[in-house]
Amino acid sequence: MHRLVRWFRWSAAALPTPLRPPDRDTVRLRYQLERVLHDGAVAEISALALELGMISATTRDAAVAAQVAAAQDRVTGILDDLRCVESWIYPPVLASAGLGPGLRAVAERLDLRLLLDLPRTELGGPARSRTGLLIADHLHTLRPGSVVRVRVRGRRIVRVSITDQQPGGVARRAHRAVLRCE
Repeated sequence: MHRLVRWFRWSAAALPTPLRPPDRDTVRLRYQLERVLHDGAVAEISALALELGMISATTRDAAVAAQVAAAQDRVTGILDDLRCVESWIYPPVLASAGLGPGLRAVAERLDLRLLLDLPRTELGGPARSRTGLLIADHLHTLRPGSVVRVRVRGRRIVRVSITDQQPGGVARRAHRAVLRCE
């Protein structure tokens, strides 16, 4: 009986976990939100950081220059935080460079080892966006140092298979998703 329970636990753990892909409206909303952040707040704070740098460099009062430099450091930190949020909402590289480079950029920033197996031909825009967000969202759930294998197949019906191995001896996990992209 004990063997049967152990086998059942093993077989249940070996089954792939289904992943829920984002729908078209969610993809569009997340892209628009990333653009608003990038074109609005991030652009304005970048300009502010540059202005503070110019003020710091041209002021003759050392105390004022130090205060302005400290303010510039804080503004730069806020800018970095906003860029992080922006890329979590919708990785900018995903839209500009494509699925492979976009996912590699996300994995590199999260310190993950990513093994990609993508279709030979690039997916269409909506399929690329939905598939990319599905995978990027999963990558954000992993600990740094994890090894992740991603396999994507299909064009209209896209099948995604993700296997991850997190550091620390955690068992390998398998995840699957199927996206209907027209």
